[in-house]
Amino acid sequence: MSTIIKFFIRLRDILFSTKAAAIYMLLFAFAIGAATFIENDFGTSSAQKIIFKSFWFEWLLILFGLCIMVNIDRFRLIPQKKWASLIFHSAIILIIIGAGVTRYFGYEGMMHIRENKSSNEFISAETYLNFKLIMNGKSYSFEEPVLFASLGNNKFKESYQIGDKLIETELTNFIPNPVEQMVDDPEGTTILKVVVGGARGREEYHIKKGEKLNIGSARINFSNEEIPGYVNILFKNDSLLFKTDQPITQMVMATQKLDTLYPGNNYHSLKTRSLYSLGSSNFVIAEFAPSAKLITESKDPKVKNESMVALQLNVTVDNKTTPINLLGRKGEEGESKFIETEDFKLGISYGSKKIKVPFSIKLNDFILDRYPGTDNPSSYASEVTLVDDADNYRRDQRIYMNHVLDYKGYRFFQSSFDQDELGTYLSVNHDLWGTWISYIGYILFTLGLILVFFLPKTRFAYLMNKLQELEMQKKSLLIIILLSFHFNTALKANVENAQPIFAISKDHAEKLGKIVVQDFEGRFKPFNTLASEVLRKISKNDQLFGHTAEEIFMSMILSPETWERVPLIHTGNHPEILKTLGVKEGLTTYRSFFNEEGSYKLKEFVRSAQAMNPKDHGTLEKAVIKLDEKVNIANMVFSARLMKILPLVNDPKNTWISPAETEDNINIPSGFVKDFFKEYAIALTESFDTRDWSKPDQLLVKLSDFQKSVSGSIMPSDTQIKTELWLNKLKVFSVLLKVYGFLGLILLALFIYSVFSQKIKSSSIAKFAFYILFIAFLFHTTGLGMRWYVSGHAPWSNGYESMIYIAWTTMLAGLIFSRKSIGGLTATCILAATILLVASMSWLDPEITPLVPVLKSYWLTIHVSMEAGSYGFLMLGAVIGMLNLLLMTLANSSNTNVIKRSIQELTIVSEITITSGLIMVSIGTYLGGVWANESWGRYWGWDAKETWALVTILVYAFILHMRFIPALQGMFAYNFASLFGFATVIMTYYGVNYYLSGLHSYAAGDPVPIPPVVYYTASILALLSLFAYINYKRKFKSGFMI
Repeated sequence: MSTIIKFFIRLRDILFSTKAAAIYMLLFAFAIGAATFIENDFGTSSAQKIIFKSFWFEWLLILFGLCIMVNIDRFRLIPQKKWASLIFHSAIILIIIGAGVTRYFGYEGMMHIRENKSSNEFISAETYLNFKLIMNGKSYSFEEPVLFASLGNNKFKESYQIGDKLIETELTNFIPNPVEQMVDDPEGTTILKVVVGGARGREEYHIKKGEKLNIGSARINFSNEEIPGYVNILFKNDSLLFKTDQPITQMVMATQKLDTLYPGNNYHSLKTRSLYSLGSSNFVIAEFAPSAKLITESKDPKVKNESMVALQLNVTVDNKTTPINLLGRKGEEGESKFIETEDFKLGISYGSKKIKVPFSIKLNDFILDRYPGTDNPSSYASEVTLVDDADNYRRDQRIYMNHVLDYKGYRFFQSSFDQDELGTYLSVNHDLWGTWISYIGYILFTLGLILVFFLPKTRFAYLMNKLQELEMQKKSLLIIILLSFHFNTALKANVENAQPIFAISKDHAEKLGKIVVQDFEGRFKPFNTLASEVLRKISKNDQLFGHTAEEIFMSMILSPETWERVPLIHTGNHPEILKTLGVKEGLTTYRSFFNEEGSYKLKEFVRSAQAMNPKDHGTLEKAVIKLDEKVNIANMVFSARLMKILPLVNDPKNTWISPAETEDNINIPSGFVKDFFKEYAIALTESFDTRDWSKPDQLLVKLSDFQKSVSGSIMPSDTQIKTELWLNKLKVFSVLLKVYGFLGLILLALFIYSVFSQKIKSSSIAKFAFYILFIAFLFHTTGLGMRWYVSGHAPWSNGYESMIYIAWTTMLAGLIFSRKSIGGLTATCILAATILLVASMSWLDPEITPLVPVLKSYWLTIHVSMEAGSYGFLMLGAVIGMLNLLLMTLANSSNTNVIKRSIQELTIVSEITITSGLIMVSIGTYLGGVWANESWGRYWGWDAKETWALVTILVYAFILHMRFIPALQGMFAYNFASLFGFATVIMTYYGVNYYLSGLHSYAAGDPVPIPPVVYYTASILALLSLFAYINYKRKFKSGFMI
């Protein structure tokens, strides 16, 4: 008995040791990283079959989870009260359990509803073999979930006993993206290859002699028996002939000769490679073979979401085997093929299946809003009624992006719509328990990671104490200070040839800025705010050419012909868009988006993006939607449609309209609303020549008085308007970004100096820093208070507000808990500055119009901020690792002790930095999943970007756990790993975009050449590591670790 117990103890020690945990992490990272390349070349189904849904991968996750549980006990986290480590390690187990629940019990699909129709079923996202059997007057139906792919074992062999019938089904071949080819065969039959224009464009079909073809309005009969309404084709005397009962046109493709052939008793000669048109149908006989057979081949091994696949099955019933060829794709039910005898009929199809829900949804109205003057959709939504007869429950709701219908564990998301705008596609997700278990895991995970910074019994606290115990050398001081700086890339606009005309003076523009306008959400704000938001949105600047946003806004209205040629619109950096527009990255003109004929260059891109399911949007589609919004906003400025300054009298909805709407609406009577802007525009034109702005000033006073007389009860008070103007002028949070950042760098230098110098007291520095930061904190609080007062709600209702609020709470926590610690205040400053830096990205990209908010999510903003912020921390760790390897290379007998101390100090800083970066990238990655789940109902889809973000997490988690493995505890191993571990960040940030297909890909799997500098850099770093290792083994023999 004792032998057995010892065996299991030994087995436990092997399978669940810290070394095993490290191996599991690396295997996990390698497997999912490899899966992204498999997906790129062979499709998602292959990655799922080989890795994500494989048996061995599931066991890897189970072993990893069990390993964490065993080590929680082994390291006595509960008795030692290491609560932070206990919480976030336990959360990982919970997240794995949640993933398992989702994997085995969750499902999703797509529901299609037409207006004034109801539906209680949707098409599954998974694929099945669907069986339908009619026998002895009874119907049977069942399905088998299947996952077939270009890679892996597609073995499928099942038997079904139904009554006295034994049905055996075996897959003999799987063919992705199949195409039929005609091959000459003396024992074959006559075959025609017909090309028709179908729903997906050009479609090719083969018709054997004796068969019929019905595709849309194209009806072709290739048999000796004539059928009314068909094009009847006959093969006689080695010639093709045809007859119809309707007139048909024939155009010879080579000569473009056009003839009309009329019905009669005689057959006409059928010519190959000629276009035949009969009513609304068009077809071409592309090829003809008198004696041939058809073989099915794959034209591309990569299976995409829209790819058709072919299955070749052998179906055996009563010992009689029948070969069946099935065609199907994900998202469609598939066409059944039948086997019939006297007493039964069996139908088999491949594709998705219908799933019923215990209630119905009726589409009352599909609403699609367009930008004024264009066909481009700005937003779309479904007005539905949920009907649950079982519970006698009805509910009306609008479903649109980021606003879901949630009922009885089912969640419905706005996905797409019919091109005639009379139907909608709703993405459906059912994963109540998996989602909640995962979310609880995420919450605990975040809590545990945050506590790492504050609780005493953590590795982070140990490192901070260790750092303060060491005496820093001046060389280390210089290195750290230099590493603390980062570069900002300035926006470069190609404005050399621009000659903008500014139609109003600065003084009048300031008065215009005080006029109240109504935005698309109905909020009243000063014109100064609107103009600034518009300019920031389209150009990423709040001023251009040395002039204010108000001057530019009004000048665009008064001189559109000129300003259409002024570089105003920021293009972004997507190479395909830049190539289509024929411009470089930066600011470009409105006219550059249109060709010489006036056609919109991005028209087809926009249509394609809007027709796609948002969860399938890649980087191109997202960039197109974003840039299209900017173009349409510029168009709305030129036409004065954004300038809603005129309140409608006696309007129950308190609607304000723009000058353009006064021209469009014939129901608006003559008077102030109808005539104001004409008079104002004329006055501005005259004042531009005379430089006397008194008349336009007087008209603004009249407009303000009119606004107050009509809508004074709902308008903001004069104090609120003045407060908002001051908030805009002070730029509180932009100023604080610079203040916190500058103070953070100064405090960092003083902190490092205070560690090794006795001439300066840390307590004195901390006290002085506390008072300076307290003043900045009061300014921060004032800014938040002003924003609260102006908006009328707490300042955390959107992404930008949430970030400036988080920065405020960060500073509050630092002032409370770290007021006597210069190190704590330094970290507080730098973290607050980083958060405000990310917030500034949202400030430069405000929401102006009610676009489909695929990329305008509260969660998305925080997700991007955390991911982007983490890269800086991890990059600093990589640079420190490189410098430490360089120091190891330079070590000799005379400087070994000095270099050893410097390396030790830098390594502590590196581990602190990497720990912070790992925490940020971990939280950011799962918040991306939360955003995806709230937007379209899937919090993890193994997209290449999210997968490589997880690879980054696993690799850096391994780096921080290397100290538990005796062979990897040295300083060289850690610094080597921290340097080359950054390759995962480069792959996540850059490689995925250009070398892998996925939602974040620029190249869609068609990679650009790898720059030679990458090879040179990798070679140099490899040589540096080799020399460092050799010298490390020689000079540091006595053990060298933290």
